[in-house]
Parts: sequence; C-alpha cells; structure tokens
Amino acid sequence: MADFLSNLGLIATEALSMVADVCDTIVGQPVLLLTMGFLFIGGVIGIFGRLLSRG
Repeated sequence: MADFLSNLGLIATEALSMVADVCDTIVGQPVLLLTMGFLFIGGVIGIFGRLLSRG
C-alpha cells in the first residue's frame, strides 16, 4: 500500500509539472494568452447567463 501511495504521489507531481509547463507556454505567447482570455471571459459569461436564467 505504501508503494502504491508513493507512486500516486509521483504521478501527481509529474501532472502538476506538466500543468506548470503548459501555463508557462501560454503566458509566454501573447496569441495564446489572448485566446485563453477570450475563452475564460466566454465561460464566465456563460455561467453567469445560466445563473440568471434559473431565477
């Protein structure tokens, strides 16, 4: 069991490392940063719209 948990820790560490690499790439490229900004704003508007339509 300890070996299994150790392996899960290694997998989680590697996954977070990959996420950090992707974030560094996005921040380093203005076109990707602009695209991610539009996607984020669109998601916020979509969630806000759903919340308003439920009322």
